[in-house]
Amino acid sequence: MASLTHVCMWSDNGWKRITAEQAAKLHPGGTVSAHSGLFMCELCGQYVSLTDGTVQTRHFRHSAYEKSKNCPERIFGAGYSISYGSHEHELPIRITGVSSSSFRFEVGLIRAPISSLSKDFRIEIKPKGVMDAPYVFTKERLNCDSITYLSIGERPFEKYTLSFKNGSDKLREFWPTEINGMDPEGTLFEKTSGKKLTYDADVEIEKEYYLLKRGYFYNKPYRSIQIQEIAQKQFGWETWRLYVISASAFCEEAARFFLDFHCRLTDYPVSLQPVWPLFVEGNYIVKHSQDSMYMLVKGNVATVKTFPSATVRQLTHDRTQARLYEVLCSSRQQLISAGRTQALQYTYFWKEPLNQVGLPPEILVTDLSGSEVLPGKANTLPHSKALLFKSTYDGELIISNKDHVVDKRKIYADKPLELDGLSYGVSVQAVIGLDVVWQIDFQKQQSIIANDEVEILKHISRVSGASIPAPHSLRNILAAMSRYPQICQWIRKCIKEGTINEQSYRRLQDAYRSMNIQGDKL
Repeated sequence: MASLTHVCMWSDNGWKRITAEQAAKLHPGGTVSAHSGLFMCELCGQYVSLTDGTVQTRHFRHSAYEKSKNCPERIFGAGYSISYGSHEHELPIRITGVSSSSFRFEVGLIRAPISSLSKDFRIEIKPKGVMDAPYVFTKERLNCDSITYLSIGERPFEKYTLSFKNGSDKLREFWPTEINGMDPEGTLFEKTSGKKLTYDADVEIEKEYYLLKRGYFYNKPYRSIQIQEIAQKQFGWETWRLYVISASAFCEEAARFFLDFHCRLTDYPVSLQPVWPLFVEGNYIVKHSQDSMYMLVKGNVATVKTFPSATVRQLTHDRTQARLYEVLCSSRQQLISAGRTQALQYTYFWKEPLNQVGLPPEILVTDLSGSEVLPGKANTLPHSKALLFKSTYDGELIISNKDHVVDKRKIYADKPLELDGLSYGVSVQAVIGLDVVWQIDFQKQQSIIANDEVEILKHISRVSGASIPAPHSLRNILAAMSRYPQICQWIRKCIKEGTINEQSYRRLQDAYRSMNIQGDKL
């Protein structure tokens, strides 16, 4: 019998391919059972046996007691070529809204050519084989130039179907008919992004993941794995539990733990990164305007594929280093994927003019009461000496005290971050990429004495610098300062014009607060 040809054995450097002849030298006598966990089929992620060689030449074979009988080498025979279809890719699913008693799921529809579709276009997503009502979305719900995340409810299902009405078959190149959901035996998600890991995905030490599992997880003592239950939710007779897990060491114990959930522990994960020429990168999309693109591919990758088919030139060949590829972009939309048994990383190259004016990253900063805090110099501390940051992109907060950096905090897209313990002398910068998009400096100054309206008006109006759109809070200040008619007249003028000098607004806020502090009943 022909031996299985995609078998790996754990070494100090990770899962390494091994032949039956090499394994026989390491284990010269008798059968090595699949229960030993020594040899792993990388096509299906299950342990395999090494025969004793008494009847036939020693070879690897699958066990009759395997949970899954769908390994390609079991179905198509030994020597099956490890690969996947060039058009095959999984739509991303992410877990959101995690609390001690709740979580929900969203599926991401990557950018597709929908601009020409009719207004009565509909998408339906529903659990496969279940009578639940489908989730229905209209064309207006979809983003034309980026990924769109759509809610698929709170209850986990193994598979979902995606159908559409009044649409083009071209969409099937972007959105498959079937979506892989959550495995009841255990599904892993990146904790930071909430993104579900695909089958055979790479995982890393010191990185936190969610583990979602139906029923109870019988947690035996691990030396290298940290496991904490954080949520559970009941759906009829089913109980689903959510855990936070991480590996503290790159070792065989941790590798076998993740293999039970069809993921590979590695210190060199698969990545796909375009590098040249000029491009604009988003989630699962790279906009460019050239006939070819260069990209770096890292990690244990068996193949790089394109759909529709395009010429791919590998320019470097050292498998221990990142490899450089040139992709000749023959189509306006070109799927590029890197994978082993299936696509692990992929993106779409969209060829279109790069003459758009990019919008600056948006960041909203408020105090804990919800009032917006504008950048610049501030002479008063916010409520509770804390600020709340909400950004549309990942970034970083740099906190300085008297020009010395004292702390840095990561900001993640669409995840609020609270920064407390603020004091005078502190400066806070919000950085996205290489740009400082927001900054505030807290400087203590003597409060304005609210007893001379003329002097106050001079103080707030005689400034220079940039103007900003008139904030809604001006109307609240106007109502509160009715005792100061000249100031009120000036505020009304700003509201009517729709703008106000940024420094004037700052000084007006300080004057208003000082009046309140001094007990002026406004």
